[in-house]
Amino acid sequence: MRKIGITFIFAIAMLSTAVGQQYKTAIGFKGGFPYNGSLNLKHFFGASAGEFRLGSGRHSFFIQGLYERNYALGQGFDWYWGVGGHIGFWNYDTDNGHYYNNQYYNSGSFGGLDGVIGIEYTFTEIPLNLALDAGPSFRLFPYTEAYFGGAIAARFAIK
Repeated sequence: MRKIGITFIFAIAMLSTAVGQQYKTAIGFKGGFPYNGSLNLKHFFGASAGEFRLGSGRHSFFIQGLYERNYALGQGFDWYWGVGGHIGFWNYDTDNGHYYNNQYYNSGSFGGLDGVIGIEYTFTEIPLNLALDAGPSFRLFPYTEAYFGGAIAARFAIK
């Protein structure tokens, strides 16, 4: 049992040092649920990265920021996890806005916390990065709500 514990600790230490970084900055588009299409920027600060989204939906506008850690899988693939938050605004032109908990919300702001885990591939022949991720979102205001979503990104990778 002791050997298994030592092996596990050694494996975790090796994973945490195998940081993946195929590029310095990537900019492009990302779309999925719960957020619709958005401009996407991912920039590395040493072993960590910041990912930022600026987008809109049919009646909304949002900004999301994530702190992420990437780990190399080899042959252009990385996996990553991250945490962050979002804030946004919405406005419905009709009286039938967003219905939640027996109440209509016609306009206002929203915000919450996000988590993400994903995989990405960076081509070596062309400056293209593709990513697929999923994770939970927790709406904190104007009402509380939890949901799970995912997104796909295509970005121009700058070395």
